[in-house]
Amino acid sequence: MSEERQNDIGSPLEATDFRSRFRQSGWAILAVLLGTFSMLTLLGPAWWICGGLGFLGCTLILIHLNHQRPSTFIHIIAIGGLCLSLLTISYAPTQHYMYKVAIAKQAELFGNNWIKNLLDGKPFMALAGMTDPGVRLPQEQIAAYYQKTSKGKKELRQFEKKSLVRSLLALNGSARADFFQTESVHYQGRDPIVTTLFSVTYLETPLKKKTFFVRLMMKRSEDGAAGQWSILAYRGGVRPRSGAYAALKTLLRFG
Repeated sequence: MSEERQNDIGSPLEATDFRSRFRQSGWAILAVLLGTFSMLTLLGPAWWICGGLGFLGCTLILIHLNHQRPSTFIHIIAIGGLCLSLLTISYAPTQHYMYKVAIAKQAELFGNNWIKNLLDGKPFMALAGMTDPGVRLPQEQIAAYYQKTSKGKKELRQFEKKSLVRSLLALNGSARADFFQTESVHYQGRDPIVTTLFSVTYLETPLKKKTFFVRLMMKRSEDGAAGQWSILAYRGGVRPRSGAYAALKTLLRFG
């Protein structure tokens, strides 16, 4: 009789324990699903909220499970979901930032080379840099097209009449162009658009330096001509969009 009574008492306890473990397993699986949901963060900044929600959800689940003292296995599964969400919300912004830094550096090099072509008396090379990379002539054919064909000559004459182009050509290689700052990086579809400011410094007199700024808007093509840059717009005689101009004037005065 006593054994039957113990079995009658033990059965409900085992059932309750089973239901508790089952619910805990469900919470752990939900944490893994939320961690997987956080991977949407990798699609871009607009999806970063998914990573935040996933991380928050996993954290709350772990707090809830800790009060119930789950098995080690269930606890590890829940922690795995939390770690996955934490990894994605850490990696995605870092990767996005590093990509923007790399894109800005490429734009800096391309823009500096574009200005240098004008300072070195090669306007045809600068003009070629303004054409779409998908239809741009090979480098070895650029000079011949703009200097020997009627259409190319006309395009080059019109380009050389632009105020900034005239000013840079007039310096005849006696100036130095330097990167000043990246003002913005945004996207047109998949193509990055970078606006960068350059300083052009020359000696107005043997003892006096003069500096003006050139703003370039550049696009990196990600489709047909992947990785190639072009100039969308340029403007001279501008000022920086920050308070850095005063610092530069001080540097030039005492440098």
